[in-house]
Amino acid sequence: MEKLTTRDRYNGHDQVHAANSAGIDIHHVGSSTLHSQNSVIHLKNILHVPSAHKNLCSVNRLTRDNNFFLEFHLDNFFIKEQTTKKTILEGRCERGLYPLKVDHNKQVLGITKAASSIWHHRLGHPLSQVVQQVLSRHKIPFVKDLNKHVVYDACQKGKMHQLPYSRSSSVSLSPLELVFFVWGPASTSVGRHNYYVSFVDDYSKFTWIYLLRHKSKVFERFRNFQNLVERQFDKKILSLQTNWGGEY
Repeated sequence: MEKLTTRDRYNGHDQVHAANSAGIDIHHVGSSTLHSQNSVIHLKNILHVPSAHKNLCSVNRLTRDNNFFLEFHLDNFFIKEQTTKKTILEGRCERGLYPLKVDHNKQVLGITKAASSIWHHRLGHPLSQVVQQVLSRHKIPFVKDLNKHVVYDACQKGKMHQLPYSRSSSVSLSPLELVFFVWGPASTSVGRHNYYVSFVDDYSKFTWIYLLRHKSKVFERFRNFQNLVERQFDKKILSLQTNWGGEY
């Protein structure tokens, strides 16, 4: 059991049959990895059979899950990549069997503890406290992430209060048909300006920016901007799109 990285209790009725046709019960189904010097071999759909005395690997599943192929020779064997023919793992024949071993650390099958961020993904991006509680309650080994300030895209989308806006099909045909209004707090600049307001012409994308000391000056800056552009282009602003902040 300790060799499985992930595991689920098996609730089916199938059994593993030995050479004497005796049926052996399956208790869990899980996955793990086998590390070599060149790559990582993934072992999926591992059947946990407590009554078995040996760990057996299916050649068919090994090649299917990893896109590998195996070469068996009289004294040794090779596991190679299907596309590059690169040798991933090699071993020697022992008493007519081909055991999977990792030479550099002498492990037959080593467990790879998944990081807490991986479990965060697997559990559907819950709070970190929920992840810790689930792992502790079920005694699942894991590795703590060093970077605890990672922001995941799925987490941000899950916290959204509304769907994204649809793509706009409106096109301005001349200046000042539509002007976008954007404003917000900013770091205190030279002259103690704590706010800014910008006006973007939809047709030319030209932008006017005004620095503000106080939020209450937004409407005054808009009047200055309106007088400037309407005299310059000799036409009126037809529409103004804001964020409904109420400054006007």
